[in-house]
Amino acid sequence: MKKLKLSNGVMMPVQMMGTSVWDRKGSVRVLFEKMSRSVRHCVTNQLAGLDTGRDYNNEEQLGAIFQDILKNGVCKREDIFITTKVGNGQQRNKNMNDEINKSLCNFKLDFVDLWLLHWPLPEYWIDNWAQMCEIQKSGKIRAIGIANCRERHIETIMKEGLQMPHVIQVEHHPFRTTEELLELCSKHHIQVEAYSSNCLMLPFVKNNDVLNKIALNHNKTVAQVIMRWHIQHGVIPIFSSFSIEHINDNVNVFDFELSKEEMKNIFNLNNDYKFHPESLNCPGY
Repeated sequence: MKKLKLSNGVMMPVQMMGTSVWDRKGSVRVLFEKMSRSVRHCVTNQLAGLDTGRDYNNEEQLGAIFQDILKNGVCKREDIFITTKVGNGQQRNKNMNDEINKSLCNFKLDFVDLWLLHWPLPEYWIDNWAQMCEIQKSGKIRAIGIANCRERHIETIMKEGLQMPHVIQVEHHPFRTTEELLELCSKHHIQVEAYSSNCLMLPFVKNNDVLNKIALNHNKTVAQVIMRWHIQHGVIPIFSSFSIEHINDNVNVFDFELSKEEMKNIFNLNNDYKFHPESLNCPGY
């Protein structure tokens, strides 16, 4: 598993597997079996870290999977990089210590590697962020950050004199390149992580002429080209899949390199398309 170093020295995988697929409708038993198989495959082969959140309703299930993996000697705890998030409902409780304890209880673990505010919830997020900065000193979390973060949130943290995030997680893909945000994060040594990293392979992505031409040039899929694009400009992509074949495709991106012209052509696809408008999940954002 290739890794990069966060500003506090913590090593984080260059790719993460998302687990929000647990939200998909279907039998709980079947979902658990599929998730267990995909998580075990990632961990056994050291392919990627794991990203979840309280609002995905799967911390307890993942905890059972982690315990099975660790108990049976599949790997050691330090071989699994685990991210979880504090949802808006939990933020309104204004007690971040209770929330991290609840997540740790769900996982049956002593610490998580990365803990994020799922949203910078107006009127709550900055006070909760200050609590998270203090909790990190306890050893319950190794790194902290904010999802769905914008430049103004980073500027507010600076104004308040609080610790900068180690990681921010935003919707970032060839059709939403967030270049000003990337520049600000680079300036302050904040690692950017991308959700919806391949824009869910919507038809306009899958059939894009530029991406298909580059994919053909490297004998790779469009999804692999997008993963490689993320990694080459220093962003950690999150991919989601129950399929072992798709997981392998997503991580098989280290045997080719995109040229400067190809990278530029992908950046030029930007039209600030958002699959996930903030107003749907964070009123007043």
